[in-house]
Amino acid sequence: MNFQNNININFSNLNFFQKIIGINILVFIIYRLSAVFGFQQKIIFLFSLEMNILTKPWSIISYAFIHQGLFELIFMIFLILFTTNSISNLLGEKTSINLYFIGIFFGGVIYLFTGSQSPLIGASAGISALLIFLLLLSPDLELRIFRFTIKYKYLMAFILFTDFLKLISPGQFGVYSHLGGYLAGIYYYYSLYGFPKFIKRKKTSLKKHTNEKKQTKVDKILDKISKSGYDSLDEDEKEYLFKQGEKK
Repeated sequence: MNFQNNININFSNLNFFQKIIGINILVFIIYRLSAVFGFQQKIIFLFSLEMNILTKPWSIISYAFIHQGLFELIFMIFLILFTTNSISNLLGEKTSINLYFIGIFFGGVIYLFTGSQSPLIGASAGISALLIFLLLLSPDLELRIFRFTIKYKYLMAFILFTDFLKLISPGQFGVYSHLGGYLAGIYYYYSLYGFPKFIKRKKTSLKKHTNEKKQTKVDKILDKISKSGYDSLDEDEKEYLFKQGEKK
């Protein structure tokens, strides 16, 4: 009884994303152990997002709570802790929570539009929303990796590049959920801080600029004529005025 109470107390003391990580670890352990009893595929089917979403509508969110590989799970934990701690310290935990689930939802929606028959699992879409939002919010944030310190924007450049390679590779439909997450993160950032305003400037073409220059010269010549007469013009001015008159 005391052991169960300790678990409940410890779990309640965790912040939101520590609980999310705990749930992911628990699901991963259950998934691995299910191999012994031969129902791994049933676990995948229960959580994964597929084209038959109407038969399991919860999968638009639940797909983010299951991972097949240990490295994938560890990398997910690292990215969630880094991004959510950074964003929450600046803007509060609610922003991180909103970003994570909006990214998961829109990542799933974009994936469904690909028409892929493969099941989608993993929290990458939610993490993508957090990653891109943090990039827009604080690109020069310093990140400590082992003994090295790098700016966050360089890490993000590498992640975006790898996603681009996946995007142009055949059969890599999962990366489209990342794209949905990135779009969600970008939209959320600008919804908070205002969308960029594109000022429409009147562009003067080279041709228009040349015509205006010519007209100015003609006006000066005509002004000279009105003051001093035609004979006051030199040969170049007379020739220029004659040529301009022929073009009209």
